[in-house]
Amino acid sequence: MTNSIIIMAAGASSRMKASVDSTILTESQIESANSKSKVLIEFGTESKPFISYSISNMIKSGFNNIYIVTGENAHYFRDNFKDLLKIDLKKCNVKFSIQYLQTNRSKPLGTADAIFQTMEQYPNLKSQSFCVCNGDNLYSIESLKKIKSTKSKNAFIAYDRDGLKFPKERISSFSIAKLDKENLLIDIIEKPNKSIINKSLDSLGKIRVSMNLFKFHGEDSFSFFKNCPINKKRNEKEIPDVLKQMILKKNKNILGIPVFENVLDLTSKKDIMEIYKYLK
Repeated sequence: MTNSIIIMAAGASSRMKASVDSTILTESQIESANSKSKVLIEFGTESKPFISYSISNMIKSGFNNIYIVTGENAHYFRDNFKDLLKIDLKKCNVKFSIQYLQTNRSKPLGTADAIFQTMEQYPNLKSQSFCVCNGDNLYSIESLKKIKSTKSKNAFIAYDRDGLKFPKERISSFSIAKLDKENLLIDIIEKPNKSIINKSLDSLGKIRVSMNLFKFHGEDSFSFFKNCPINKKRNEKEIPDVLKQMILKKNKNILGIPVFENVLDLTSKKDIMEIYKYLK
């Protein structure tokens, strides 16, 4: 069990900034999507940022140490987060880490680098358990409780593809997990093609998808985050590569926790209207 969770919110949001059919959104919605970090796009009658809904679910799940990874230039967010979030933070401690850019890079070095830099800035995480999640996904209280309370030192929520309700072509933009009969991770494939997806069934005949909701133990994982290789296809250091190295080099058991439910995913402008239906 752990009380700590890291929210990755330092991405460049390049897909959110891409153009979209102007009939889908209002001018103010387009302006908000183009000018703000996507986790700060507001929803609902109270106009709360997307990340506020995530943090509210985390607090209800029992997390009381919340680390938010931000970019170097997110000064306004870090300085004014209590007012911006518009939620009660009395039951948790919010701390910020900064994902600094490497020399000659215009974009962050990836999710594994975000976690490594956070562990460097908060050394207590090197010897403790902690969870990790995306800032642009909204996870249920039930799933957060499951990853928080699992007895496994290293684990992830293994979503049933059918429960996610995404178009099948969109699944190719996520990671597919191969599990053995005990739901231990065998392999994880990032952005798989259709043929690989169809061959990646678990013992129940289900296709399992990672939506980046993980649990790690610092003693097991720190060296792997530190030494994560750069993914040649994406030119970034990614968590799936950390998982592969943990399995390969240390024979660390990584448990997949099966879940059947949807996850709200705020990747592009097209997602904004869909999320408006849920966050009222």
